[in-house]
Amino acid sequence: MRLEGKTAIITGASSGIGEGIARRFLQEGAQVFGCGIEAKMRLEHPQADYLQADLTCYESAQAVVEAAVKRFGKVNILVNCAGVTGIGDMEHTTTEEFERQFRINVGGVFHMCKAALPALKMHPGAAIVNLGSDLGVRPIPERISYCPSKAAVIMLTKCIAAEQAPAIRANCINPGLVMTPMVEARLSSPQEKEAFVREMASIYPLQKLGTVDDMAAAALYLASDESGYVTGECIGACGGSLI
Repeated sequence: MRLEGKTAIITGASSGIGEGIARRFLQEGAQVFGCGIEAKMRLEHPQADYLQADLTCYESAQAVVEAAVKRFGKVNILVNCAGVTGIGDMEHTTTEEFERQFRINVGGVFHMCKAALPALKMHPGAAIVNLGSDLGVRPIPERISYCPSKAAVIMLTKCIAAEQAPAIRANCINPGLVMTPMVEARLSSPQEKEAFVREMASIYPLQKLGTVDDMAAAALYLASDESGYVTGECIGACGGSLI
């Protein structure tokens, strides 16, 4: 029960990594308030609640924090998982798509952190955990929008850590490829999925893809008091891709 007595807001909690972190936090004794663009989350638990919200709008982020405080009385932890990916090179990526990824991946994190600051500062040991990406450090072709947007999340996290210490710790997780519903939706058959996993796993020194549980374990450490002397750091939960 490493989060007993704490309340966490988790964005993107209706699926994928966000849902996995929400489940793990509940197992560890936290109260969880989720939000995301979907109408509801699949997770049902007496200590969990949810609000649909478009976090590219600051007022929506404020509404999430207000609803979490109203439901559970406080906020100790903020985990920003909501985000989008996209494939495209410089020649073929439109201005609209480039700006959309920054608006969601960076703007949503900024809005939630800004909206949650007053509530977080009321409780010692407050923590922010943001999801970056190994591709925010390691550029690859055809990710001309995604890689820079995740690099911005990493630097935003470090700036928050420097600015808000000692009241709030802020850290980042840089996942490698994780098999989430968003990834699996691009694969049309079990055979294609098997070939994809085999090919992609070969890229990583650990020779495997990450799981949602891997990301939840990293988030748990950064959100808990066990990382009380850690801020402004990025954990590369990416199978060794950043070696």
